[in-house]
Amino acid sequence: MNDKLKLILLAVILSFSSLVSAAQSSPVDKVAELDDVYAQYIPAFMIKGLTNMGSMEILKATPIPSGMLRKVTSMQFIMTSKKKAVKKAQKILKDLDNPRNYSVLFRSSSNKEEKIAIYASPANSETFNEAILVINEHDRQIIVIQLLGEFSMEDVRDIEDELRDESSTTVTPLDE
Repeated sequence: MNDKLKLILLAVILSFSSLVSAAQSSPVDKVAELDDVYAQYIPAFMIKGLTNMGSMEILKATPIPSGMLRKVTSMQFIMTSKKKAVKKAQKILKDLDNPRNYSVLFRSSSNKEEKIAIYASPANSETFNEAILVINEHDRQIIVIQLLGEFSMEDVRDIEDELRDESSTTVTPLDE
C-alpha cells in the first residue's frame, strides 16, 4: 500500500472514530459543553478528601446522602441561570426520557415552576452505575448532578428522603 493511500485511510478512520465518539456523548456531557454553563467534574479521590476533611460545603448543597457519596466514583455538577442556556439544556435533557437508555426513577414538584427528577442508567435495572438528578426551575435555573458508581433503588429512596426533609415537595415515586 502506498503512503498516499495509507494517509487517506488513516484520515477516514480518524474522522469516523470522532463521529462515533460524538454520537455516544451523554446528554449530561452535552449540557456541560454549553456556553454560559458552570460545570465541575469531581473525581472520587476529591469527594473522599472533602468528606474526610469535613469540608463538604459544595456537597451539602446537594440532596445526596453521605452514604451514597461513599459509593460515588465520580461526580459532575452542572448549573446555569442564563435563560438561553437553560432552554438548550432542557431540550438536550429530554434525551433522558428515552426508556432504552435511562429509567425515570421519580419526579417531584413543589409547584408548577420547580421540577425534580432522578434518572438511572442502565434502564430497567435493579442496580445502576449512573444516577442523574435534574432540578429544573422553569426557565430560570437548571441544576444537573451526575453520579457514577454502583447504586441501588435504596440509594434513590435515600435521596427522596433527603429531598422531603429539605422542603415540602410533593414527591411522586415511580416505583410505587
